[in-house]
Amino acid sequence: MICSVVDMSQSANNFREELTRQQRNLLLANPIARLSLERRVIFKDDPEIADGLDVQYLALSAIDFVMERSAIESGAPPAQIVAHVADEAARIKPTLTSEQSRKVGQVVLDYLANARDRHKAFRAEYYDAGRGGFSFYDFRLLALFVAADGSARFKLGAGAQTLTLAMLDIAPEFAQEAEAIMIRKAVERGRFKDAQAIAQRSRMRSIHYQQFIDDKLFRARRAADSVIWSEEVLPELDEARRHLRERQNHEAAIIDSIRENLAHAHGEPREQLIDLKETIKDCHGRHATLFSRVITASEEFRQLQAHAFRARYRQDVPDLEDRILTPLLAAPMKVVSGMSDEVWTVFAGPSVPKLYDLALLFEGCTRPMFRRDSPGVDETRDLVALEPVPPEFDAEEIRVAQDWLVREIAARTRFDMKSAIEAAEDQALAESTLRCVLFLMLRSWCPEDDPLGVIASIDGAIAHQRAVGDNLSLEKDLGRWPTWTT
Repeated sequence: MICSVVDMSQSANNFREELTRQQRNLLLANPIARLSLERRVIFKDDPEIADGLDVQYLALSAIDFVMERSAIESGAPPAQIVAHVADEAARIKPTLTSEQSRKVGQVVLDYLANARDRHKAFRAEYYDAGRGGFSFYDFRLLALFVAADGSARFKLGAGAQTLTLAMLDIAPEFAQEAEAIMIRKAVERGRFKDAQAIAQRSRMRSIHYQQFIDDKLFRARRAADSVIWSEEVLPELDEARRHLRERQNHEAAIIDSIRENLAHAHGEPREQLIDLKETIKDCHGRHATLFSRVITASEEFRQLQAHAFRARYRQDVPDLEDRILTPLLAAPMKVVSGMSDEVWTVFAGPSVPKLYDLALLFEGCTRPMFRRDSPGVDETRDLVALEPVPPEFDAEEIRVAQDWLVREIAARTRFDMKSAIEAAEDQALAESTLRCVLFLMLRSWCPEDDPLGVIASIDGAIAHQRAVGDNLSLEKDLGRWPTWTT
């Protein structure tokens, strides 16, 4: 048990070191991000330059240009960098003049070289998990130096090299294959610490690949009735099976190589090999689980397609009154308004395409219980005429309730549901008229449907045998209050 705890602690430390390294790499993009954020302040004398100009692209283009020139010469002269960025800026925004383009090129170069701080290294503060405190990271994107011919030139700093290489987009399958080869070579050469770092990155890559496959299967399951499995999904799953099988073989070979080196390793190298072995085994187990899921995906999809072409039975449909309307009416108004985006979809009628429903056609042909025969003498008809539901209140009762409610509101500053029930009971108002009064107050909550000309708000809660929930309070809206009441 103690050994297991130590392994978990070591794994957590490695994970924190990976995060610290990623954070340092993320800091390398700070100068470029700051250039983008401050571009309007930089070009405040000529604000038209900042509109429609991607300075982040120009900064990366400048780094790429310096890297290309470093492969041919010892570096890039400042004038050439400015000219290159000016050309790219004019290509992005053709309305720029030559002077404006050169100004953009000079600003981009100055930011990348930190010219405003006398070409010193950039300094960024970050949390170092290994030290358990904050540290400073000094880096350069473009470094100024004097060439052999005495001219000033710029070359890529270590920060720009890391930034450029870290942003290269590589397919997850190819990246996993490359990392597996790198781990094996590092173990064979005894560079266990490098192998350990690559294995941690490979573990994250395996998690990303698992999410990559899960997303593909999820999209296929959501559109089971429209996806052509044999043409759209099956080739990708075949490729995934091949890739996962190769990964398992490579990982098994790496584990065997680690076991051979463990027999002769001692001290810190042995601990590094043990941690490396656990990391590779974690990737191996994840790939084995993912492989079994890919194998069973075809059968799962076949069942989903069969279910998609089967008519839903009545008991599969939720009861609208018991499971939706009743809980909705019992909920407070604030809760209902907060879930309005989800509620409206329940009541929104679907737009049904005018096509034959093949699922119901197949069910009707294969299941005799769905066939419609002529009713016999003792059989009842399926369709029953619906009797129209009479209105809850007639016009006269609505008018009486509205007049009473207007008089009560006019005599007070605010009039809530509790006061309405008490006043109605004191004045021996009919039960149906009181119900109509409460419905009119609820109707006033929506200004577009308000028949009284009032402002409605919520004042606490009410728990009464006639009303339960939010206590609605009304006050006169002077702009809409009926003039016949005065």
